[in-house]
Amino acid sequence: MATIVQENLRETFNRDGVIGPFKLYEPEEAKEILKTVRIASLDGSNAIHKNDVGWDRHFDIPVLSRHIVQPAIVDRVRELLGDDVLCWRTEFFPKFPGAPATDWHQVATFQYVTGVPILQPTIEKENEIVDVTVWTTFTEANIENGCMKFIPGSHKHKYYDEARPVSVGRGEEYKSIDQQNFYGYDFEEFKVDPSWSPDQENVLSMEMNAGEFIMFSSKCVHGSHPNTTKRSTRFAISSRYVPTQVKVYPEHSQFFGHGGFFDLDASNFGCVLVSGEDRFGHNRLRAQNNHGENFVS
Repeated sequence: MATIVQENLRETFNRDGVIGPFKLYEPEEAKEILKTVRIASLDGSNAIHKNDVGWDRHFDIPVLSRHIVQPAIVDRVRELLGDDVLCWRTEFFPKFPGAPATDWHQVATFQYVTGVPILQPTIEKENEIVDVTVWTTFTEANIENGCMKFIPGSHKHKYYDEARPVSVGRGEEYKSIDQQNFYGYDFEEFKVDPSWSPDQENVLSMEMNAGEFIMFSSKCVHGSHPNTTKRSTRFAISSRYVPTQVKVYPEHSQFFGHGGFFDLDASNFGCVLVSGEDRFGHNRLRAQNNHGENFVS
């Protein structure tokens, strides 16, 4: 099972752009949480986004409201990003039997979605990482059922340019979901050097037990293996964090992305302050989920 040596969390993360896995739940507890999430996700009546994309269900599924503020997660994120931290998105990442590999990709501002940056740092420091994705698997994740893979250290280089014009994938041009081309977005079109491909000797396949999580910067080139099994579904949930100095969805009140329409104003979207204070006031905040429950007690 692949594990990055964790001699120092921040030092290792800054070097590799990915770290883990860390244990969060016992395997049986993880599977019970997944069962709860699957049942609850079938009812989207209280979800803030009226589409099937599966974003931000921490607002209407209480077990996910509690998941994003788990101390085992937040304490480590604080060590990487500082004391003042927002959770700005959660996503479902299932990989069903027979699903193809997810192509290599690299993201900085998430501009690939709409053509306009979705994350905008307001304080620029050289080589500073301003995003952390916590990817928690609620099933076993192995090479056979499509675990994630990374190129450690690749966050220090720009292999993909999200600002490039592309033929399909943005806004209303999006037509269908293709798991291999990252839900309809062909990252081959974003390559700075079209001939570049990762050295396979440097690929880290992140095999994990149910209930474990990894942390990575979206700038670290990543993808996933195909699910070559007949019955094993890999199911993970990502929660994404930024320091409070980052503007989330600037210039976006609504947009199309990943096959769904998002109306941020009508949905009452907001970031969740999971640690510290918001001294900037760049973003709308949500202190409670849609059931009136506090995210942080």
